[in-house]
Amino acid sequence: MDQKAFLLACEQIVGHASERDVIGRLGEKTLHAVIKQYVESDRTFHEVKLGAYYADVLRDGHVTEIQTRSLGRLREKLAFFLEEHTVTVIYPIPAEKHLIWMDAETGETEERRKVSRRGSFYDAGRELWYLSELLGHPRLTVCLMLIDMEEYRTRGRGKNKRRGSVRYDRIPLSLREELCLSTPSSYAALLPDVLSGEFTAKDFRRAVKGGPKTAPALLSVLLRLGIVERTGKAGRAYLYKRAVSKDN
Repeated sequence: MDQKAFLLACEQIVGHASERDVIGRLGEKTLHAVIKQYVESDRTFHEVKLGAYYADVLRDGHVTEIQTRSLGRLREKLAFFLEEHTVTVIYPIPAEKHLIWMDAETGETEERRKVSRRGSFYDAGRELWYLSELLGHPRLTVCLMLIDMEEYRTRGRGKNKRRGSVRYDRIPLSLREELCLSTPSSYAALLPDVLSGEFTAKDFRRAVKGGPKTAPALLSVLLRLGIVERTGKAGRAYLYKRAVSKDN
């Protein structure tokens, strides 16, 4: 992690605060563009064609793909890249987020409001599940980034105008932390230390503070990778525990 380099990439893509009128005018969304610039400052290595696909970054035989939306969209593309290349997938997660509502027609914005919930690496659980069959591949690394950001949204319908609202753009502010996962055993970093003995899926959800879909998906990933194992049942609930660490 290089905070100085990340802030430089933010400056190069977004510019000074007074120049925020570039929001939404870029050929790609701002968050994606900043991360790509952070990963590789030489733009001659950006958007390189490989077969029927374009790699976000290709340098010295290594592909870097930045996915700010669902990782499930990458499955076929990654399977192709992994046949002959080492690949790093970068997935950003909002750490501290400020929400700014804007008028889609005029561009006028409302007061900046801090979102109370802070993101964590556990939030990637559902997205990692979409790549379950590829996780642990010897040529694949998944890098999770916790990033402070501003999110611009256009108003929707309903009393609070959130229904049908659209995310317009996300502006990264700073890089808090990175977690890069390559070998199967490295995914043990996504198993909370508080779960030292046997635990249920409900215990796991409380520990990761995940939603009804995120936590089960992450637990499924850890089970598939051999980070946890089932040990029995307590009533109708399965019991799990940390498995013996091993790399495949």
